[in-house]
This record gives sequence, structure tokens and C-alpha cells, in this order.
Amino acid sequence: MDTPSGSQCSVTPEAILNNEKLVLPPRISRVNGWSLPLHYFQVVTWAVFVGLSLASFGIFIPLLPHSWKYIAYVVTGGIFSFHLVVHLIASCIDPGDSNVRLMKNYSQPMPFFDRSKHAHVIQNQFCHLCKVTVNKKTKHCISCNKCVSGFDHHCKWINNCVGSRNYWFFFSTVASATAGMLCLIAILLYVLVQYLVNPRVLRTDPKYEDVKNMNTWLLFLPLFPVQVQTLIVVIIGMLVLLLDFLGLVHLGQLLIFHIYLKAKKMTTFEYLINTRKEESSKHPAVRKDPYVQMDKGFLQQGDGALGSSAQGVKAKSSLLIHKHLCHFCTSVNQDGDLTAREGDEDPCPSALGAKARNSLLICRRLCQFSTRVHPDGGSMAQEADDAPSTSTLGLQQ
Repeated sequence: MDTPSGSQCSVTPEAILNNEKLVLPPRISRVNGWSLPLHYFQVVTWAVFVGLSLASFGIFIPLLPHSWKYIAYVVTGGIFSFHLVVHLIASCIDPGDSNVRLMKNYSQPMPFFDRSKHAHVIQNQFCHLCKVTVNKKTKHCISCNKCVSGFDHHCKWINNCVGSRNYWFFFSTVASATAGMLCLIAILLYVLVQYLVNPRVLRTDPKYEDVKNMNTWLLFLPLFPVQVQTLIVVIIGMLVLLLDFLGLVHLGQLLIFHIYLKAKKMTTFEYLINTRKEESSKHPAVRKDPYVQMDKGFLQQGDGALGSSAQGVKAKSSLLIHKHLCHFCTSVNQDGDLTAREGDEDPCPSALGAKARNSLLICRRLCQFSTRVHPDGGSMAQEADDAPSTSTLGLQQ
């Protein structure tokens, strides 16, 4: 994740750890939310929207009395239609910086970032990957692998970055989804209460004149009536109500959060950076420690990246052990033999090979530990330092 420092805007689109999985930036920059691969959150979002639309307009609104039925069709239909439009726009817009959209060829693969040449991807408002001059609030997104103007965050639900070009469409998507779920909850609660008090109020549609059994209900009125038993309607209603409540809690929190951000005139990215700085400032003693310099630029981050003094001592000791082990690993040849450069005695080849393999396993685990240290105080690395030599050494036995 980007970390502004002085006049520089920094971000590192390199491999990051996400739930113990190595995530690499895409070689081809993504244009918008429909660029492959689609995110499963995006698929879930559209599946929920289609399911709630069918349940609302095909099952529960037709059960309302005539006067309320047409009001519900207009109000709920208007909200759902508005949500569909703004959701599509938020997903389809290319949020890239204006110079990126004018000069970038999206069909060409992106170069790999060489940290030996540049400290950060964006320096002095120039992106070394996109090869264009960008605005002050532009950030290079690792998920899209391109510079995004007015970067707020990368949203998995629309599978697109949210920036200045599509932020209000994103905000409208969240607000309309919240309003639509409130309407659906009101309809479901009304149907539930009327079923318990007087079920006949829910059977005002003319097609119920031919249905004599009070335990039989019609779905998908008035065009495609399907007869089902009461239990089926109750199960569908409970599932929709549960899904609606869960969605409302999630969307309600998100909506309130973005209202708070707008009141503070902040972006999500700026809020996270400020929060991280406040957490880091709680451990000033740790941040005063000198920077740890590892061989070949493997890890060049200060002890201030650690969340507590106890973590700092533990990580510092592990990194020093890791340094010696990496130095030991450099003497391992590609074919598995070892030319010993350390030690007071010359052990037999078999014992030496076993020792080398054990040391390499420890080295690899310590390499994994070191990449989890976040430069701003988090426990998972959102940007990883360039370490080609160490990663290859870990695989050569």
C-alpha cells in the first residue's frame, strides 16, 4: 500500500502476502471491473441482487393489498433500477489517471518493478511503471497494476478501483443498496405480521379466486403463477430476511463510514494511513532503533515497522539469524554440493549436505517471517522488498 513521504508518492506493486498466499500484480493492467479475472465477491454481489429482485417482485410485493402493492412497485422498483444503473457505471468506468488513459496501451504487459533503480513506483509525480506524469493524489494500485486518479480504495465487490472518476457512483451504489434492503425488510415484516393476524389480506389477487385451499400460495404473480405450500413461502421468507439483515448490517456500516470520510474530507486510503501513523506513534522507543540493512537489499526496513517492543526484539534476533543463514546458503551449489566457507572443521559430504538442507529450511521460514513485517506497523506486508537473490538461494539445494 502507498505511503506518502514528503514530495513523493510511494507504492510498491510487488508480491504481497494475503492470507498466507503470495499475490502477484497482474501482468496486464486491468481496465475496469469487467476485466478478467472476475472476483468471486463480484459474482456473489450480482447473484444476491438478482435473487433479492426475484423475491421482491415475484413473491412478496404481489402479496400486498392493492393500494400498497402499487406503491411498493414504484418505490422499490425505482430504487432497484437506480442501483442497477449506478452499480454498472461504477464497475464499467476506467478510474485510471487521465495521462494513463490517454497514453497507456492496456494490451501490453507491465514491466517488473526494479527496486535497485527506484525506491518507489511513483516519485515526484512520475510513475516508473506506467511511464507517465500523474496527479498528486494518484496512486498505483497493485490489484489493477495502474495509476488511479484520486485513489480511494480497491473494491472487490465491484472488482474495480474507486477513484475520483467513479467515487460518487460507488457511493450511490452503497446508498441505493441500503435503501433497497430497508424497503424489502419493511415488506417482509408486513407480510409476516399479516400472515399471523389475517392471512386473507395477503390473498387479494384475482387469481386466488380459483384457489380454495388456504395452505396454497401463488408465486410470481400475475404473469407466471406457481402454486406452492405455506412451508415453502415461509422458508423463502426467512432466508431472504436473514440475507437482507446481514447485507443491511454490512452496507449500513460502509455507508456510515463513507459519510464520516466525506465529513472529514478524507479518502479511505488517507484514513488508513493516518490510523497506521497513530498506532505507530504509540511505540516511539521502537521507532528510534536504527534501520536493519540486510544483504543484497533483501530487507531494508526499520525496527519501527514492528508493532511492539517485544515483537521488535523477536524480529531483530530472527533477522540477524536469517542474515547469517543466508550468508551460509550462498555457498550451496546448484547441484546440491557445498563449498564450505565457514566452520573450523571440514565435515564429511553427507553430514554437510544434511546440515545445509536443515539450514536452508530454517532460512526459508525466516524469509517468510521477514516479508510479513509491514513498513508502517501492520503484521502483514502490503509491499515487499525486492529479494531475487535470497528467493533463489532458498530453492537451490
